[in-house]
Amino acid sequence: MPHDHPLETEVIGEFWEYPLAFGETLSSHDWVPLYTNRLLTSRFVARALAEGRRADIGTALILWAEAFRQDPAGTLPDDDLELARLAGFGADLDGWRAARAGALYGWRETHIANQEDARDNPRLGHPMIAGIARDMYRRKRGRDQARTEGAKAMARTRVRRKLIEINCTRAADSADVVALIAEWLIQRDLYITSDNVRAAFEATRGGPKVVTFQ
Repeated sequence: MPHDHPLETEVIGEFWEYPLAFGETLSSHDWVPLYTNRLLTSRFVARALAEGRRADIGTALILWAEAFRQDPAGTLPDDDLELARLAGFGADLDGWRAARAGALYGWRETHIANQEDARDNPRLGHPMIAGIARDMYRRKRGRDQARTEGAKAMARTRVRRKLIEINCTRAADSADVVALIAEWLIQRDLYITSDNVRAAFEATRGGPKVVTFQ
């Protein structure tokens, strides 16, 4: 595909630093966007049709889908055994190798920022796929952060109510105290009960650190 889409990552020269690091995955995602007009008008599709290699289009789409399930998201292993398996060729290495050049059109070697075994575990990336993976990962991270913040806000509300129940109204009126107690309980994976809130209040204010697990 031509490389002028705003989602694409920039590749300068032979060295390409991939936009995601190991561990940055989309493993919980069931969908990613497919830019159909861009695909249908791409050099990749035009070339495959002109050369009578329509099967390369299907194989490429399978590999694109598999790439979004890889680590990091949007990459592929530069290994024919693995690629043959991912592309659905199984043990048919000859069949895969005949399809490789067409199916991997636009893919190239890429460097992963925290990759220690680059020689033993080379990875391939595609600027367009990488751009989509980067964008989806940013959205995922934002949603994860929003869920975390939502859970913390709910915990603070429950802590405030418990402080009022145990007659610690001054503490309940302090946003800083409530947040500190909530964080103390979250870090220890404790339920927000009256006893645990009382223990957290004492612990965070230098009192006895006795915790009741419930």
